[in-house]
Parts: sequence; structure tokens; C-alpha cells
Amino acid sequence: MIKDIGLFNLESIGSIEVEMHNFLTATSRKGPLQGLDECGIFSIFLPGSEVPDWFCYKSSMGDSELSITIPPHLNLKIRGLNACVVYAQDKAVVEGLTCVPILHISNETKGLKWIYRPVTIGFPKVEEHMLWLSHWRFANDELEGGDEIRVSVRVELPVLVRDKFHKLTKEFGIQVVYEQNNNEGTVTEDITTMFQRETTTPSRQNQVVAGDVSASASRFHKNNKFQVSLRPTRVT
Repeated sequence: MIKDIGLFNLESIGSIEVEMHNFLTATSRKGPLQGLDECGIFSIFLPGSEVPDWFCYKSSMGDSELSITIPPHLNLKIRGLNACVVYAQDKAVVEGLTCVPILHISNETKGLKWIYRPVTIGFPKVEEHMLWLSHWRFANDELEGGDEIRVSVRVELPVLVRDKFHKLTKEFGIQVVYEQNNNEGTVTEDITTMFQRETTTPSRQNQVVAGDVSASASRFHKNNKFQVSLRPTRVT
């Protein structure tokens, strides 16, 4: 059922383990593939070096920003976005620091912006890459056909090493997700439920009640900017 939102096919990747770092508990552990459902965003981290082919929009190599105009669809409503970030960690460059990729998504047409810092990230081996796949749920027409969307990947690091990390962000891509209709109506099954049926259930510290992005981030809302995270953040 994960395939329903266009992220990937669990059966095709087999059994793998990923080292995960939790910023709330400041701990790391290696274990089976797990999902994070946080503030209306479902994420999963796994080894990989390229954005999958089914992502319609990809950044050019080395670019940190991507802009698209959402094509209109006459019959289906937009229910979210999929994003994929390919990144690396280089302990020789940032010894003792953990590079944290941060996603910025803005609707330039409507003047809305969402900033997401995941509470848990996958930590790739040195000189290897990690895929951060995420699905952003939107329920209140924040995204519509004809809207101009801008996506960028930034990093949470001291200025001294920030420029070096940009070189370690290989590429990223986005994909518009529409509602899917069948003979019985619209498919609206919760993504967290889908994932728990197909793989190991994540620890409860990585679970929140599923919802849409803007509603979940409303307490961090200021001037149409949403800070989307369970980690302590400040809206500027």
C-alpha cells in the first residue's frame, strides 16, 4: 500500500538495517527499516544514491532549489507532495556534528511556506548516500493546479561547515500526489496504517496522530510560515 502514495515498493528492497539518530533523545541505534509520521509528514530513510525515476521533477546536480508550476487536473484533487532528498554524511568534514537536511516548501502563488526538520534522520555510512523519502499531506487546498511551488534543501549546521555540506546533498526531487478514485469512491486510507501493515512497527516515540501538514503545524504558524517539527524551533 506504500506504493499507493508513490514512494517505493517495500518488497523490492528486501531486508535492510539503517542507523537512525533521534534528536529528542540524542541517541542513535541501528535497526530494521522504520517510518516516522510527524506533523502530517510521513518519512522513511534507506540507503540509495539516486532520486527514483518516478519523481517527475528533479533538481540539477548541485542545485539547492527547484521551482515548478503544478499542472491542473480536471477530475482529481491534490492531496499532497512526495519529496526525495539524496544526502551524505562526511565525518572527516564535520567531525562530531550531525548534518541535518531541512526541507523548505513554499507556495509562491498563495504566499505559504513550510519548513520541516525531522526529529529522526537516517545516518549513512561515510562516502555512501541516504534517501530521505517523505509524503506531505495537505487537506485544505494549500496546493492547487496552476500554483507555483518552490522547494529547497538546506542544512542545520554552524556557518563554518555549512557550505561544505551543500556539496554532500547530491540531488532531490518532488512529485505531486492526487486523490485516487475507484468504483467505491476516493481512497483515503491513513498512511501510518499502510506502513504498519507492511513492515516493523516503529517505536511509539516516533509516532504522532496522522493529520495534514498545516493543521499539525498551526502552533508554529506566523505570517503564513509554518515550522513543521516536534523539535524545539522558532518561527522567524
